[in-house]
Amino acid sequence: MRKFEILMNMRSQQGALLISLIVTMVIMAALSGGMLYYSSSSSYGELLSNRQARAYYLGESGANVALQQFNPNTNYTNGPFYPDPAVFNLSNGQFSVKTYDKPGDPTRLIVESTGIVASGWLTTRQLVTKNFLKSSPILPGQVPTAPLGFDTNDNTQLDVVWTPTPDTDVSIVNTGPSSGPALQFQGFTGAINLDWYNNQAAGAPDMLADWNNNGQLLSYTMQVKINIDRQGSKGQHYMMGLSFRVLDLNNSYGISFYRSNNSTGPTWFGSSAFADFRARLPNDGANYAVLWKKVSGTYTVLAYALLDYAIYGDVVTDATEQTLSSWSSLFIKINERFVSGVRQNYLKAYVQGPSAYPIGTSNWNFTSFHQINWTWPAASNQIIDGTFTSEGFSSTRPEIGVHAFYDSNAANDQFFNGFSTAIQGTATGSGGYQY
Repeated sequence: MRKFEILMNMRSQQGALLISLIVTMVIMAALSGGMLYYSSSSSYGELLSNRQARAYYLGESGANVALQQFNPNTNYTNGPFYPDPAVFNLSNGQFSVKTYDKPGDPTRLIVESTGIVASGWLTTRQLVTKNFLKSSPILPGQVPTAPLGFDTNDNTQLDVVWTPTPDTDVSIVNTGPSSGPALQFQGFTGAINLDWYNNQAAGAPDMLADWNNNGQLLSYTMQVKINIDRQGSKGQHYMMGLSFRVLDLNNSYGISFYRSNNSTGPTWFGSSAFADFRARLPNDGANYAVLWKKVSGTYTVLAYALLDYAIYGDVVTDATEQTLSSWSSLFIKINERFVSGVRQNYLKAYVQGPSAYPIGTSNWNFTSFHQINWTWPAASNQIIDGTFTSEGFSSTRPEIGVHAFYDSNAANDQFFNGFSTAIQGTATGSGGYQY
């Protein structure tokens, strides 16, 4: 009897243990299921958040591309230019762009850009909407801050954000009570480039961040005022203006005021590097606007136009076009786009004389300027070229600068003032830089 009781007690304990084990397994299964659900939800949440961010930036890029193509002066003043959605495919996704006049206010344009990130069964879309005034000359990310200059602290020294190229003689000089301090080049050739990477603490832009924020496209506008105070036999040959897409000392684009009064001239003019200039451009002493590129140190003319007094006003002093007016302004607008998957620069240039845009003033309203209509190689107000783009942009590229070529090393002849640039793609998407 005693043995039977012991046996029954053992079986009872085993049954209780089995029940406890089953209960424990059920609880653990429920907990592990909850943990799995939590882990999966967290992973999917992070995945969706990442895709939403990517889609948003694609949408921003699409809106910027659309606005880069907007020209308030000519093409689209009276209406939209993507009335039906246009899809652009990129390596990391796509965006769809649609534009239309704001209902009830045709002076404003609405841009709707949808960034799309798709892979397998999952597609993420983010809509970005822009509303801007058609007459506004400033693209997104190009609202300039307070104007700066070559000598912002008034110490008669070139600001540290600028780096002269080798053998460049450059200084800050006082040009008189009406014009004030200005950048002076002295010598036959010279240039300065913006050392943006090493001088951001001094106010230089972070152009690498701008490039990344703008979908790895780099678009901007620049302007400068120039005074060539030629006297006597000096100033028969000159080329002065803005440099852009500066890769290094031997590769860049430029836009210049140009004059050549005969087929001979200073060393730079007669060198093999300028053979295309001598063959292509008139040597009649008139002033021209010239768009050019320098490849491995050799200069090639992309386009030129006579600064016709009847068209461009007092950019030149009179109808002979022989003399550039003091402090005439030169502008270049660089819009980088993908065309069939290939990067291209869409380039437009402008000029204005000192009576309408005097020294000491700052203006970004392009409707106030004369757009250059190139007469060679064909009549056009826009040049498209992809020799130099921002592909692979890095901290080693100067990107922008100022250049001066002259036929004398005399002082007090070559002056620059009022340099400004507005860069698309600042960190906030609405800021900009002006120098």
